[in-house]
Amino acid sequence: MPSGESPVEAAAAVADARPVQAIGDVLRAARERSGMTLVQAAERLRVDVGVLMALEQERFDSLGAPVYVRGHLRRYAELLGEPDAAMQAQYATLQESSVEPDLTQAPRVAGRHPPRSLLWPVVLGVGVVVLVIILWLGLRAHPAP
Repeated sequence: MPSGESPVEAAAAVADARPVQAIGDVLRAARERSGMTLVQAAERLRVDVGVLMALEQERFDSLGAPVYVRGHLRRYAELLGEPDAAMQAQYATLQESSVEPDLTQAPRVAGRHPPRSLLWPVVLGVGVVVLVIILWLGLRAHPAP
């Protein structure tokens, strides 16, 4: 232990040096240890199998807002008998390291165009209206003898 470093700091440094197992790997290993399939776990939690697959594959963005991900993590960890505090902390770290959108810039929306299927009927309708107006004005200007 280097001089000036407390035993607590030394223990924290050793803990930081250990590789952190990915959330999905922890969940998958715990499920396999318990002898449960994804379908059985999903039935017990009353969620779609895709939710558990997304958790085990760490596709958190497909689960919606972070509050939903944290809830699914907590419930799945409870089912598997795993402490969820470390997973929650690791997920929070992932959230902090993700790129936040730049809210100082307004998003650029591409110009909206009507669908092509509506374009020709609209053009034809406007053309007919213009033609009727021209004929009406022409007949009104030159009365019949």
